[in-house]
Parts: sequence; C-alpha cells; structure tokens
Amino acid sequence: MIVTIHSLRAIMRMAAVACVASGVSHSMAQSALPADIANSIRKTFADDELRYFDSSVDLNGDGKPEVLVYVVGPTVCGTGGCNLLVFTSEGTGYRLVSNISVTQPPIRASSNRSSGWRDLVVRVGGGGGKSGDVTLAFDGKSYPGNPTVPGPRVKRATATGSQMLINEYKSMADGKVLAAGSAPVSAAASAGSGPSFDCAKAATAVEKRVCGDTSLAALDRAVANAYAKGMSPKSEWADSDKTSERANQRAWIAERNACAKQKDVKDCATSAYQRRLAVLQIRNGDLMAPTPVEYRCKGLEDKPVTAAFYEKTEPPSAVLTVGNRQVVAFETQAGSGTKYTTKNAEFWEHHGEAMMKWFGKTYSCKAT
Repeated sequence: MIVTIHSLRAIMRMAAVACVASGVSHSMAQSALPADIANSIRKTFADDELRYFDSSVDLNGDGKPEVLVYVVGPTVCGTGGCNLLVFTSEGTGYRLVSNISVTQPPIRASSNRSSGWRDLVVRVGGGGGKSGDVTLAFDGKSYPGNPTVPGPRVKRATATGSQMLINEYKSMADGKVLAAGSAPVSAAASAGSGPSFDCAKAATAVEKRVCGDTSLAALDRAVANAYAKGMSPKSEWADSDKTSERANQRAWIAERNACAKQKDVKDCATSAYQRRLAVLQIRNGDLMAPTPVEYRCKGLEDKPVTAAFYEKTEPPSAVLTVGNRQVVAFETQAGSGTKYTTKNAEFWEHHGEAMMKWFGKTYSCKAT
C-alpha cells in the first residue's frame, strides 16, 4: 500500500484525540531544543519537515532533568504512532538514551523505578492493533525500543501514580518546528578539508575512517551538498521525490556504514559515495543530460524503454526508464559490450542490441 504525505497527515490527525499538546513538569515550551539534541534528531531522521513536542523531567534521580522529545512528521510517523527520544545530560551536553518507535501520547513518567530510572508510560495502538497504555522499564542502558512487543520490560499500565509529560494533540501542525540546519562541523570541515559531519561525534567505523581521509571527506561534503540542494525549498524536486530521497539517503548511509565489514573499507566507501553522488547530480540536473536511446524490447511492446548514458559520472552510469519506472545503473566489467547494474536491474548493451533484466524478468532489446 502506498501512503502519501497528505494521506498520512490525515491518518495521524484522525488517530489523535482532540487535546492540545502540552509539556508538563520543567516544560521547555518557551525555549528551543539544545543544539546537540536538535542535531541528533536531524541526523537520526534526515528529514527537513520535522516537528516535535517535548518535556523534561529527572528520570534517573541525579538532580538533572532528562529531555523527552516526541518527533512527528509525515516520514517519521505511521498509523501506530511516532518516535519518542530520551536524552540524558552528559558532560556539557546530552546523550541519546533511547529511540522508542510507534508510540502515542499521552506520555507519562511513573513513580515506579527500574534500574534506578522512572518507568515511562506510553500509549500504543493503531494499524489494527489493540489500543492501550503500556509501562516501559529501563534496563540500565535504555528503554525498550518497540512498546508494541510485550515482554518483561513492556507491560500493560494504568495512570495511577504517573506524571503527565506530553499530552495528546490535535494535529502534527501543533508541534514546534525543528529548525532546518546541519550539525556543527569541525574546524577542518569549515576550512573545506573535513567531512560534512562533526568528527568529534563520529559514531561508526566508516565515519571515523572518513574523518581521517581527505578524499573520502571531500566525497562526503559533495554528497551532503548535493542532497541539501535537492531537499532545498528552491529545488525542483516534487514532494514525492523528496520523500523517496529521504528514504534513499537513510538506506545509503546504512550501505556506506556496512563497508566496515569489507576487506578494503576505503574502496567500498569510495564506491558508495561516488554512486550516491552520481544519482543526486543526475536528479538535480547538475550534469548535461544526454539524448536518451530508445529501445524496443520483446515482451514490453506496450511500454517505452529508454537508456540515457552519462559518461562523465564516476563510475559511468545509465538512467534506465521503462514506462514510468526509472533507475540509475552503473557500469561494471563485462567481457564484451558495456554492462550497467543496480538493484533489481541490469542492462548489457553491445552494438545496438541489449539484454535487460528488469525487476526479476529478462528482456531482449534493440535500439530503434
């Protein structure tokens, strides 16, 4: 099932009951989120249309309030709810303790404690599931990530002895806007030699490798700039394009980070960056568009098939279009002719004839 941004907003409005959101107890309603919390949220969701409801309360008894942020947005929320993030004070900033998915307000803090932290009470339901409140218990490191899965730390709850933190809301539009921006960068990045992210907060092995390699850092900046250009309000990307590219960006980051498992980490990461950059440059119209070559394929006579070959990307690429479906494939080694591959598609061209694999089916094609 395909859910559009507009239909998802409508679902969320109907699912929420008619109460205006309010942060209670040490409310932060009149102030913006601390910069490191805001940057952490942006990095987690890679979305420029986020809103949030927040509250702060001392959960672990150290005299310093934790910050709870309920993040809402068309690409974050589903019919089961949105994400609740819990941050704790650490040094001069904050550290993310828990990212709890598919939660709904009201969100409360129980008087009961687990591993020294107050239990949280959230509502679950929607998407065909039974609605109700559950208690989430801390295990010394975090709260459960999915409150819809029953277990020793996820149990049915009541409102007895609990403190309201974030109340129910009418609409996502009632939330505060998470201001657009990027995470602070290091002095090296400001000087144009570091990556787009703050190396002091590099969390994965590949991010740390990027911070120590000027060529990878340059590719990271190029990808970040190309992505920001496409997501800009002045971009020609449609809302649906932005929605799909947010998901693609998250998937690509996971793919890049998986390079840590490869024998040659740098080669893998370089390839990941180059391919993502090529896709974004093509989508942004940064490259001169070649004239597409039209093909007639057996079994696809009712659909137009074209290939536009971009020789100046690294590696060379081809935009393959079948009907209204389009992918970007990349040149790979072949015994003869030129072969382009990507997930779910393969195009092997030789002297005007081509063999195309397209989402599980193989076709024989000729240039017209």
